[in-house]
Amino acid sequence: MPPQTQQKYKITWWMRCRSKIRSFKTPLCLRDSIDRLRHDHRHPYFALLKLFIIHLQMPSWNWSYDYPLPKPLAPRDIAGNEALFDRYHPYIFNLRYIPIWTIRDTPLRAIYRLYEIFMTREFVLLRLECEYMWCKPGRKWALRSIPDPRDPDPIRYSILASIVEELVKAFNWRLQHGQRRNGKKVRRSMENPWPKYDPEVTPSWTAFVPPIQKEDLGELPSDMVQNGQLFLADGGCENFTRRNLVAPTRYLYTT
Repeated sequence: MPPQTQQKYKITWWMRCRSKIRSFKTPLCLRDSIDRLRHDHRHPYFALLKLFIIHLQMPSWNWSYDYPLPKPLAPRDIAGNEALFDRYHPYIFNLRYIPIWTIRDTPLRAIYRLYEIFMTREFVLLRLECEYMWCKPGRKWALRSIPDPRDPDPIRYSILASIVEELVKAFNWRLQHGQRRNGKKVRRSMENPWPKYDPEVTPSWTAFVPPIQKEDLGELPSDMVQNGQLFLADGGCENFTRRNLVAPTRYLYTT
């Protein structure tokens, strides 16, 4: 009995076309965005549409597609309150990978999120937010371009300024070791142990932000106040301690 030959699978024109359509990607990565939104939303397509149109401004000379800064959380409300942070920033872990959200996000919004993380004392979350900012090259996300928030709360204003100053130091430390914000790394060698780089620059407004005063700490939990300082955890650095703030900053220096 002659051996049976397996019938050849015929690849049609439509199958080729459909394969190319499925593999086609746009800068907004809409298909991947939908897949991520499915984890958190019952109607992912509607959720994606909201990311496009929510908080759109009326046309004007100062029109911007960026999301506005949400109402900042008071230090007494966010102090040790991780649940409030989660309610205030739902789905933040997936949103960081959705291009249409990251395009409309701003570095000042990210700095406020870092402030809230410091106040919740969930310091491990600093690494995720810091890495998110680091992987945003370009003029918009240059640390020198972070505008002065002119925050009316003295505690919040001091923490924001200290975070910006320490981020500049942390990012320059990464650049010094050959990392680059565009993802390309410079190989270090014995002949070139410290590659040249364009350093991040501290915005000028931070130099005029005063330290936290003892009378500003009256509404915070007693375990957050030590020797007239805002105490979040052991550690700290010069940019923090000179504003009467003690908090660990090692999570900003991950590689």
